[in-house]
Amino acid sequence: MKSLIWVVLSCCFWQESFAMQDTIFREYDIRGIVNRELSIEKAYDLARAIAVYFIEKNPAVTTVAVGMDGRIHSAAIKEQLCKGLLDSGLDVTFLGVCPSPALYFALHTLPVHAGIMITASHNPKEYNGFKICLGTDSVSGKEIAAIKDLFKSGAHRTSISKKGIYQEYAIIEPYVTMLVEKFPHLRGMNIPAVIDCGNGAAGTVLPELVKRMGWSQVHLLYPEVDGTYPHHEADPTVAANMVDVKKVLATTPSVVGLGLDGDADRMAAMTKEGELVVGDRLLALFAQHIAPTHPGAAVVFDVNASMVLIETLKKIGLRGCMASVGFPLVKARAKKENALLAGELSCHFLFKDRYFGYDDGIYSALRLFEILVATGKTLTELLATLPSTVSTPAIRMVCKEEDKKKIVRAVHEYLARKQGLELITIDGVRAQFPHGWGIIRASNTEPKIMVRFEADTVGHVHELKQEFYQALVPFFDEAYLRTRLELA
Repeated sequence: MKSLIWVVLSCCFWQESFAMQDTIFREYDIRGIVNRELSIEKAYDLARAIAVYFIEKNPAVTTVAVGMDGRIHSAAIKEQLCKGLLDSGLDVTFLGVCPSPALYFALHTLPVHAGIMITASHNPKEYNGFKICLGTDSVSGKEIAAIKDLFKSGAHRTSISKKGIYQEYAIIEPYVTMLVEKFPHLRGMNIPAVIDCGNGAAGTVLPELVKRMGWSQVHLLYPEVDGTYPHHEADPTVAANMVDVKKVLATTPSVVGLGLDGDADRMAAMTKEGELVVGDRLLALFAQHIAPTHPGAAVVFDVNASMVLIETLKKIGLRGCMASVGFPLVKARAKKENALLAGELSCHFLFKDRYFGYDDGIYSALRLFEILVATGKTLTELLATLPSTVSTPAIRMVCKEEDKKKIVRAVHEYLARKQGLELITIDGVRAQFPHGWGIIRASNTEPKIMVRFEADTVGHVHELKQEFYQALVPFFDEAYLRTRLELA
């Protein structure tokens, strides 16, 4: 009897352990810890649900492009995903291991109608997931929720006359060729640089790109695709993950360092002196470069953007447009505004100027090299041309999931009682004070709230922190709050 009970309990545990958890259906994609939140086997059923979603949205969809990063479980997930799509009557064009931008490139250049990228981007190695596109547009928000509902209801296509056809297409060569052809003026570039591929999907592209461009002074770190990420996590916006780049900059002639995230849709940059450059400052440099040929063009940025960016756009005659945080939302606003350039703090950059209008870390690196060559200046010298302010990084504080919106609402009410403040409520609350600004918003992906501050002096940043502290202290341990805000 005990053995029977054990078998029953074991079966229940197995089913629960390998079921898809609701937590994987996020604001911008589907992502979770493999075999804890995200089941490899259930990727088949998820694919059937995604197929229903595609056809409901556009009955003309017949072919789906599928790419994957180098994570250790990506190949197994790909098998289940493709089988589910094929059994739903959709043709599959498998692109191989590639960066997310290579999948986006395929959506613009191949006879495909939708795309799925198997990746967890910059997340630790235990994670995997899916970025989904219908046409050339990212699927996010309510559309992800619709896929979740279809999956949970067991939806799948029933009236299928035949299974789909599977084919493979090596996307890397045409993607590299496209990049080489777009930047003939960078061939033979003699700027000493170091680029950290982070053992991510960028390693499928950069060695060949560097070779074909004749960049003898560009040194690549960790170009081997390795889903265990043995050297560091694939998030170059975290200083700890750019330590090796910093060492190379300090000990070699390299004058600029770049880092790509796990699926190469983001690029971070570091100066010769080891300063990791915030994304909105890079966006300001890109904006300066396009302004002479595109006066009045729209540039989209998220609500975390600094006064440095906003003042720069005003000065050079470009139209700044603010969007909610999350690059699919930034991308959607960019499409609405017909923007030539968009970006966010996390170093996603979108170029419609001379490009397709999707986020591509490798293309962004080429645009940065282009500026360095054209100006003859170092990254440090270029940054010195921007307005000078004092700012904090995004400061994240853990709270209960159900308390996030309550905290943001309380801070909004507190700030609304202050006289003379301009409040922007696109995403959370951004308050404009006489000498600077502060923002609070709820994370879309974690049980956390985020604050950030910027002002003209260190003292005024401290005053902004104190103001927000008064509004936040009812919800947090006082010592924890003071530590996070770096208040003495």
